[in-house]
Amino acid sequence: MEKVSAAAERDIADRLWEKGSEILACTLYFISGFILSGAGLLSVRAPLSVGLAAACSGAELICAAAGGILGGCLRLSGGALINALVPLAGVTGIIFILDRLGICRKRRIILSVSVFALCFACGTAVMFSELPSLNAFILVICSSLFCASSVTFYTDTVDCIKKRRSPYMLDNHSLICIVASLCSLLLGASELSIMGFRPARFFGCFIILIASYLFSRSGGSAAGIAVGGCIAVSGTGVALSLCYGICGLLAGIFSKFGQFVCALVFSLAAGIAALIDGSSEGISVFAEAAAAAVIFAAIPRTKLAHLRSNILNPGIKRMQSEFCSAGERLLEASKAIGSVSECVSSVSKGIEALAPANDMLVCMRVRERVCSGCPLRDKLCPEDGEFEAVMKLLSGGKTVSAQDFSVNFNAKCPSVPRLAESFNKVYGSRNAVIALQANSARNRELACGQFDWTAKLLRELSEEIGTGSQILFNKEKSALRVLSEQGFEVVSVRCVQPPSGALRLTCVVEDIPPSTSLSRLTAALSEELEAQLLPPKIREKKDGKELLFLRKELFKIRLGAACASCGNQKLCGDYFECFRTESKAYIILSDGMGTGGRAAIDSAMTVELFSRLIRAGLSLDTALSITNSALSVKAEDESLSTLDVAEIDLFDGSAAIYKAGAAPSFYTGSGKVRAAELPSTPLGILSNVKFSRYSLKLRGGDTLVMVSDGILGSGSGWLRDEIKAFSGGNDANEFSEMILGSARRRCGEKFDDMTVITAVAEEI
Repeated sequence: MEKVSAAAERDIADRLWEKGSEILACTLYFISGFILSGAGLLSVRAPLSVGLAAACSGAELICAAAGGILGGCLRLSGGALINALVPLAGVTGIIFILDRLGICRKRRIILSVSVFALCFACGTAVMFSELPSLNAFILVICSSLFCASSVTFYTDTVDCIKKRRSPYMLDNHSLICIVASLCSLLLGASELSIMGFRPARFFGCFIILIASYLFSRSGGSAAGIAVGGCIAVSGTGVALSLCYGICGLLAGIFSKFGQFVCALVFSLAAGIAALIDGSSEGISVFAEAAAAAVIFAAIPRTKLAHLRSNILNPGIKRMQSEFCSAGERLLEASKAIGSVSECVSSVSKGIEALAPANDMLVCMRVRERVCSGCPLRDKLCPEDGEFEAVMKLLSGGKTVSAQDFSVNFNAKCPSVPRLAESFNKVYGSRNAVIALQANSARNRELACGQFDWTAKLLRELSEEIGTGSQILFNKEKSALRVLSEQGFEVVSVRCVQPPSGALRLTCVVEDIPPSTSLSRLTAALSEELEAQLLPPKIREKKDGKELLFLRKELFKIRLGAACASCGNQKLCGDYFECFRTESKAYIILSDGMGTGGRAAIDSAMTVELFSRLIRAGLSLDTALSITNSALSVKAEDESLSTLDVAEIDLFDGSAAIYKAGAAPSFYTGSGKVRAAELPSTPLGILSNVKFSRYSLKLRGGDTLVMVSDGILGSGSGWLRDEIKAFSGGNDANEFSEMILGSARRRCGEKFDDMTVITAVAEEI
């Protein structure tokens, strides 16, 4: 019962909170409509409450319209009242019609045009009914354009309020719209004066101080110019209005010295401007600036510092909060698994030291078995070299008999046949023990290798989380705004840029609106993010649908390949695979030991396993260690294969060639053909194998040719000439077939497995 009552109390509290928020929002729209009803723009009235009403709907529209009507009735008269009420009523009716018809697309444009048409028609009619003139007509056009443009920044401001966006999730466009909305409120409230003290100017000074402290000189001067411009067109002297920009600039310059110095410099600058002006209004400007500076200085310094750090560098803070602990845990796990490998290696060395198996030990065991009960044991000893000769025969793989002992020893010892039999058994057991020890040591070595590459993988993940890809927080905000404008209900947005320069935008939305064009959405996001994006990949999620946008690569790779098996067998001992990830293209070629089915299995296993690990996100070195371990345990006898890997970045053209026992590769650059020939060890021989790495830079038209050793059976000079003559031609497949045919003719009937892969880089 207590849990049920507690849940009911929480539900009531939530409903009261939501209701209170709705009432507060409606009150805000009503007050804003009242203030904007008669904003002064030079010598005319600009009914900005019409623009606010055009940005609202539902209860917010009713409150904003009611505030605008009340403000117009109390503050305006004559033609100005008509200019405020008629467009307001017309826009309200248009909004109700749009809502009834369910028109969402181009809504902002329709309303902006409607506001301009209504304001211009009413303003022109009032002007001709009073005193028509060219100046008045120009002012009517300016006022109508201003009201129409206000629909844009009011719409974004209302959208931020409705969705309760955090200040850290606002992009530059949204911030500009909010600042423009605040400045328009200054225009509407500029007439209010209490003994010469204008609250609108006081609020403007406070905005300038906040902008100066948060964004330094650029923010202070921009805010000062904006506020000064609004105050100037609302009736205050132009000279005094210009001082706000200078005051903001000075406050921004001195903001690095602290909050108090910023406020003091702003007050002094306003005071100097007031002294120069010498009027009573100048004294009021100084008083307003001083009051705003006092309140600004009273704000806790930690609050402002926290706000500035989050606004100026939100991406790093977010990355640290989300990933720092995970990276540390992965690093600790890597150290722990690495210590296990060291422990296994230490134990293995101890076991080997405790289990010697030499020839002397074999002789001792034979004598214990045969001679322990013999009465001649203490009187008769084998002659020098007797047992050594027997051990030499055994080590040669032979079986000893009584005749292999000397005649003299046979005459003295009655147990020679038993000695021969015992030597054969003990030596055979010794060989089995040695093989078992070698197998155990090999297993321990493989286990250490598994622990080592697992620890390395965890360390790589830790480093990637900490210092790898960057979270582009500003682009996330821009993408959020575009998606909201397209009618999406956005759950989350993540924009990540790897070091290569690729871009990955992941958006989770509740659903895709039926009228949405994914091509137009992709174009809008590409323009906003300043990167050409590919059409999205859509995937169902628990909380909606995921749209994955990837940046379009700057390079593409044109591939061609040809291969032939040794002696025209069914199976070729070479195996290759080509694929691409989000930012890179990979070419993987392996040559198995020998020819035929055995070599085909080894090379196919090498390439398939290695490519799967690369697709899973592992580094090439870690994938090599895992593949080498898999080949080592695949069979009791040796499984050898080479590995030749080309990794090409599709965004900057940089490439790296990795070789493990592979044949040379050839590439063109600056009109020359160069070889990437690196000494290295094939897989499956040693427990620790490493790549030899060669770096190069590909440009449009450059060619990379990878071959197995069968192609080079008759040298490489002819191949260089062919590659130079090809020079990035059109058909890479035809070129590969031509190289293969030429190699087969040069090697004759007895040729090894042959494979040639041609990759031509093209700039998009």
